[in-house]
Amino acid sequence: MKKNSYFIPCLLLAMLSVACSSDDDNTGGADSNGASGSGCYILNQGLWGGNDASIQYYNFETSLATSPICTQDLFYSNNSTLLGDVAQDMLWINEKLYVTVSSSQKLEILDEQGRRLREEPYTYTETMACPRMMATDGEYLYVVNYDKNIYVYDIETDELVKTIPVGSYPEGISYVDGYLVVSNSDYGACDGDASLSVVDVNSGIVREIKEHICNPGVQSVACNGDVYIIDQGNYSTIGSNILRINPRSATVETLGISASLLAVYENTLFYVNASWNYGINDYAYSPLYRYDTVSGETVELLSTEVMKNVNSLSVNPENGDIYVGYSNGTNLGNMRVFAADGTQQGVFDVGLFTCGARFEIK
Repeated sequence: MKKNSYFIPCLLLAMLSVACSSDDDNTGGADSNGASGSGCYILNQGLWGGNDASIQYYNFETSLATSPICTQDLFYSNNSTLLGDVAQDMLWINEKLYVTVSSSQKLEILDEQGRRLREEPYTYTETMACPRMMATDGEYLYVVNYDKNIYVYDIETDELVKTIPVGSYPEGISYVDGYLVVSNSDYGACDGDASLSVVDVNSGIVREIKEHICNPGVQSVACNGDVYIIDQGNYSTIGSNILRINPRSATVETLGISASLLAVYENTLFYVNASWNYGINDYAYSPLYRYDTVSGETVELLSTEVMKNVNSLSVNPENGDIYVGYSNGTNLGNMRVFAADGTQQGVFDVGLFTCGARFEIK
């Protein structure tokens, strides 16, 4: 998602760019009603106020995807009701799907077919109760919420265990080696109240980091014992930057790399810039790069032309395939699948404002 969707509570602004060209061969189409084979799930946010979020399943073997349309997607097909308003994140853990729906203020817990197992509603407190991104350590699910809390669920029972207080308008979250790192955006104000919360899961101790922090967003990944996030800046005088956080020492290093989307495969970060820039009154796109977190080497993988109008970025942890989503607020978008060397493998339809592909966490 671009620009303000990373930090504005319960709000999704229409993108100014158009979806990528429709002259690609499109192999989309329904071939299953869930995880009947080897594949991944696709989450589409939909439009703010549109109640048109959707979930798809993409089959690796057939290169076919279920319908991206919310009245035909996996959730509606199995529950006869719509998923809701602004789907934010989804994790696939131990044959269950966990989906945060931000403006609908709920967590959906589903089976692999998309059938509802449980709906967990959130309510307004002093701050809007909008669930955002999630992380897991294999035992617990951690959900950040705009009410300044992490909600902790037992994955076995799906029961709420406790809440952990964090900072203002938390967005992204990553887990690594017994630590959670939470991006507290403070509504994108860039006035000094934004921070990172580093939580020691075992002791419960929460440490705050403010150095180099302006507007940390949802983009957050764990790699080699560190957490990498994107601080989005203010889209004008303060640019975006990839930050590397050592959770053990609660220290931050700036990489000096401007980006808006981030993904990880083994020791490699993939990043692309698709940030709004008030200076040019447009989106500033870049090539897709891969960054070796060990050597520091950066290599261009896909050109700016290929990445223009990119909306999501995901990598299959099993083989390194790269899923690049393109969509806008008017038409259905599409997802292109690239091999690790940049060769395009396929393309299929996705819904409005796709959040990207989600792969099984075992």
